[in-house]
Amino acid sequence: MNSEEAKLASLRQKEWHVIRAVVEASIAPNKTLASRLFVTEHTFRNHLTSIYQKLGVTKRLELYIYAIWYQLDVVPE
Repeated sequence: MNSEEAKLASLRQKEWHVIRAVVEASIAPNKTLASRLFVTEHTFRNHLTSIYQKLGVTKRLELYIYAIWYQLDVVPE
């Protein structure tokens, strides 16, 4: 398993949903994306922070680029 595969394997199911939401509605504010996922904005930001740490990115734009590059817009089943 390479380092990118290890990073992706560390993501929880809810984090995959957050990534998908960010990709699908990249310009939407956190509050809007949180409501789509039925979580609070605070919880959504916590998920983002966890994702950033696991994937080595620092903001939503970097996450979006990473997700598009590695085709993460599909939540694994």
